[in-house]
Amino acid sequence: MKARQQGFTLLEIMIVLSLLGVLLTLVGGALLGANRAVLKAQRYTVSLDEMRAAQQFLRSAISEALPLDVTEDDSQTDGFFTGGPQRMQFVATLPGVLGGGIQRFTLQLTGPEAQRDLQVAFARFESAAQVSVPASRSEPQVLLKDVEDLQFSYRGVSPKGQATGWISQWPWTKRLPYAVRIDARVNGPVPWVTQVVALRLNLSGGAPE
Repeated sequence: MKARQQGFTLLEIMIVLSLLGVLLTLVGGALLGANRAVLKAQRYTVSLDEMRAAQQFLRSAISEALPLDVTEDDSQTDGFFTGGPQRMQFVATLPGVLGGGIQRFTLQLTGPEAQRDLQVAFARFESAAQVSVPASRSEPQVLLKDVEDLQFSYRGVSPKGQATGWISQWPWTKRLPYAVRIDARVNGPVPWVTQVVALRLNLSGGAPE
């Protein structure tokens, strides 16, 4: 006598399909979560790299500020260092990989209130008959995007030899400060860490004001 073949009932098939659906949902959720985690990690890494690159550039450039007057004409206020709360201009040597030469750096916060950028522009100078003349200017480059707020502050010695403490405006264009502090708030996953950059040249005597 042959054994009777038995198949799956409709209820059993429905149960199996339901279990498979639950399993696929769990697997899909796990994959989606993992993909989001990877994207978040990538955004954090990119933001961290951009932040570090901007900070390294600022430390390198500001620390190399030079006491060279590269005023273009007599109608402008002469000097070599201008410092405000959101704009700073100084003279320094640009690394060879970026073009080299003596450059006038301009750092400033630009753009609309909701989406501002920290930008840097260069003006290269060459000596002609012992007078520095402008050779070329570069288009402003973005150092840091989506900056909510930026504050430069300066510390040094006044012409009378008095320590200034941290001030938001550097009033002596023919004197280099001892240090520059950079505070910022940036939109993004990586918070800005306050940077204090010491200038390598110590010219506390300065030039006559």
